[in-house]
Amino acid sequence: MTLTRSMALGLLFVLLTSALLILAPDQALAQSATATISEGLDTAAGDSYSTELTVSVFIGNMIRTLLAATGIIFLVITVYAGVLYMTAQGDTDKIKKAKGMLTNSVIGLIIIVGAYAITRYVVDALSEAATATTTTEPG
Repeated sequence: MTLTRSMALGLLFVLLTSALLILAPDQALAQSATATISEGLDTAAGDSYSTELTVSVFIGNMIRTLLAATGIIFLVITVYAGVLYMTAQGDTDKIKKAKGMLTNSVIGLIIIVGAYAITRYVVDALSEAATATTTTEPG
């Protein structure tokens, strides 16, 4: 019995969605674990540890999330291009398309890593300049 492509994709989507719902973590347990960890860190670090979310930490978390998402997109495109290449069966159009997708995804990954490196350097330099303190010698 053969399934059409759309039926197979629909079935795959339903299976993945149901697996994600079944394996989803319990939110109440995550909150209690976070509170316990924060209390332990507060006890161990004293006044040097803060759980307050600042704008710079929020922006850093957003950049980290966007970079993770682009990494996942790169992985999906690479796997799809690999499958397309493997199933081309000598069709030069499919092979050319797969090689083009692989080339473009690698170029995109290089751009993303470069953007991350530049962003990291600039943010580190700005945060160091913002927190730099000057000391004056008693005169």
